[in-house]
Amino acid sequence: MTRELIKIMNNLLKIKNLCLNIKSNSDEEILKNISFEIKKSEVVSLIGESGSGKSLTALSIIRLLEKSCKIKKGEIIFSGKNILRIEEKEMRMIRKKDISMIFQEPMRSLNPVMSIRDQLKESYMDYNSKDINQEIIKNLISVGIKDADRVINLYPHQLSGGMKQRVMIAMAIACKPKLLIADEPTTSLDVTIQKQVLDLLIELKERLNMAILFITHDLSVASQISDKIIVMKSGEIIESNPSNIFFQNPENLYSQSLLESSSYKRKLKKNINSESSDVLDVKNLKVFFKEKNSILSRNFSYIKAVDDVSFKIKPGSTHAIVGESGSGKTTIAKAIMGLSHVTSGNIKICNKNVLTMNGLEKRNFRKNYQMIFQDPFSSLNPRMRVGAIIKEGLCFLRPELDTKDVDKILYEIIKNVGLDESSLGKYPHQFSGGQRQRIAIARVLVLNPKLLICDEPTSSLDVTVQKQVLDLLMEIQDKTNISYLFISHDIKLISNISDTISVMHKGKMVESGITSDIINNTANDYTRNLLQSVPQIKK
Repeated sequence: MTRELIKIMNNLLKIKNLCLNIKSNSDEEILKNISFEIKKSEVVSLIGESGSGKSLTALSIIRLLEKSCKIKKGEIIFSGKNILRIEEKEMRMIRKKDISMIFQEPMRSLNPVMSIRDQLKESYMDYNSKDINQEIIKNLISVGIKDADRVINLYPHQLSGGMKQRVMIAMAIACKPKLLIADEPTTSLDVTIQKQVLDLLIELKERLNMAILFITHDLSVASQISDKIIVMKSGEIIESNPSNIFFQNPENLYSQSLLESSSYKRKLKKNINSESSDVLDVKNLKVFFKEKNSILSRNFSYIKAVDDVSFKIKPGSTHAIVGESGSGKTTIAKAIMGLSHVTSGNIKICNKNVLTMNGLEKRNFRKNYQMIFQDPFSSLNPRMRVGAIIKEGLCFLRPELDTKDVDKILYEIIKNVGLDESSLGKYPHQFSGGQRQRIAIARVLVLNPKLLICDEPTSSLDVTVQKQVLDLLMEIQDKTNISYLFISHDIKLISNISDTISVMHKGKMVESGITSDIINNTANDYTRNLLQSVPQIKK
């Protein structure tokens, strides 16, 4: 048997000279001569920024492209068959048994009107009805859902983002596929769950002899799991090397910039005046939610989403709240913004208790504290132009300004966030994810707030764009002395940008203090577990 024949037999997937166009006025070529191979039980990571063609390459493999996408030439050979030439009926069987995909956005991928049990049942058609429940529960537990017997009866909207992603992973691995395509499967997960999922994928790869095409923009995650790294930019493969070679010495300048951006370091900042009065003072905050014990029962129990939390933020400083999904981080942010009912406690902003303010007083005071949401696309009105989106807050909270003053402020703020004046006349869908986040930042900064609450503002961004957004936020803080409440599950990231930190677990604050003290000398087991779960780039 020749070496070439052995190599062909070992290849589970081979893509050769794949070219893809999107039908438009210019008939633009999106993928340009994409060629790579995946062997049995091999993990290949496809990395690059948004728009580089990673997801389109994956969708081409399972033939789930939109009608506007047209494959002009090339071959995709899976288990000896060119899947671009087979009938759709045969392709469906391949999707059912041999190739599975974990999609990037679980909320759009899960059916909102079906329970988790009913959605997972579709993956177990070959099982007896008695065994299906047991298999579903076992599968959910394997991806880190401990109370699986409760979760199977819930609907997608009742789960956190991380929980929905875990359900998607459970669904994808249910059929024990030969090839698993994972499109950003750990982006919205906590570091502890991320580690569990990566360990699970590696264990499945070994046990099932399963190959994985892992699509990510997180190089530290890619280094944990990959045998080979493929870097894409503008629809082309610009580098392909074994993982150890890539991380020791990337050949391409773009690859080097990705590697540099993956570990964010804040530039030197000015000292904080510890004697100045607090911008935010949260004392003994409690947020409890009522929950019926059963559908027919009149009895209620209480979920303690936030249980007796206290912290302070000084002018010009950054306080970070870190913890897993469901720990109460976002509930604290919503309570401060008045978007969630507060059971008890005090919230003072600039020495004024916002919980005791009446409607008109609170509305006029709102310009002093603003919030950047996790998903910039969902938080921007798609029917409004960017100029109108940014202007809305000014017109509502600063009605004394005339048209000339408003226009002057708009031009200044759009320039300050690194966008052109022409952006004011465009719609949100005409921008990339990073640009939309800049627009969201401009919308809140236009009011010159004293406090800005940032709820996972960079979690879905590429490493280079993430660095740009963080540099922008830090630069604005140094110029304006604004205070940040930074909410994140990425303890590695916030350790480089925050002055103080609070660690949340199941609604309680388990540790709070100066960031460097907690990161370097923590005595808490939960915090230590978070730190140990952070992926480090292997070289």
